[in-house]
Amino acid sequence: MDEKSNITFEDLPKALSWVIDKLIQLDMKIDNLTSTSQLPPAEQWMNLKELCEYLPSHPAEQTVYGWTSCHLIPFHKKGKRIMFLKSEINLWLRESKMKSSYELEKDAKQFVQSKNVRKF
Repeated sequence: MDEKSNITFEDLPKALSWVIDKLIQLDMKIDNLTSTSQLPPAEQWMNLKELCEYLPSHPAEQTVYGWTSCHLIPFHKKGKRIMFLKSEINLWLRESKMKSSYELEKDAKQFVQSKNVRKF
């Protein structure tokens, strides 16, 4: 169908079909672009708002700003903008696990035993 031609009432079904075909082609091209350019989920960058939504506690943005100023959370800064790498945030969440009393006692015993070794 010629894009510059005048469409009459009789041509309307054919024109509508042509438009739908073009939209389907465009949709397929967009799907191909997004599927090939996506990074693995662990390598996704998040802005401050996305990070707040991602974290289980859903902290306020001001709280996260406080964490970044104290360097309590991994972040990257480009100019005035702070960004977070999802893989680093996941690692940070896993490492901030509190040890159980059994784990603390076991670590303490190992520490004491390592200090009790006599050197001759």
